[in-house]
Amino acid sequence: MSGGDNYYIVRGAKMRCDKGTHARKINLPVSHGSYVAEKPMMNKTDRKENNISYFGICNGGCPSNGGNICLIAENGQTIEGKKCCVQILKDWMNVKEETLVEGEPALTTDSVLICKYGGKIKFETNGQEKE
Repeated sequence: MSGGDNYYIVRGAKMRCDKGTHARKINLPVSHGSYVAEKPMMNKTDRKENNISYFGICNGGCPSNGGNICLIAENGQTIEGKKCCVQILKDWMNVKEETLVEGEPALTTDSVLICKYGGKIKFETNGQEKE
């Protein structure tokens, strides 16, 4: 993303945890009714398990839950480790307070989430890109 541009986040934006091995797309099971480029906008409360799946293998403090998992890394290598068990502590931070989506501040490319196990989750894309 280019210098200082701050875009609204819509369903399908790619995010990454700095303790995880894989990027994931944010989901929105039910639209809030606000759209950008015909895609539903996200707000600061979109942080539940139905919005965010796991980020591959955790290099943070995730409990092992009885064993390791094997995955194909983004570079094609096979990797092994503790499965990410993302647990979000609070709503998204660095939100656009003056733009409300169903009564809550909108998410932007500056928004950040903190995981209980030490990870910091940020957006790599805004979801508005042409597929």
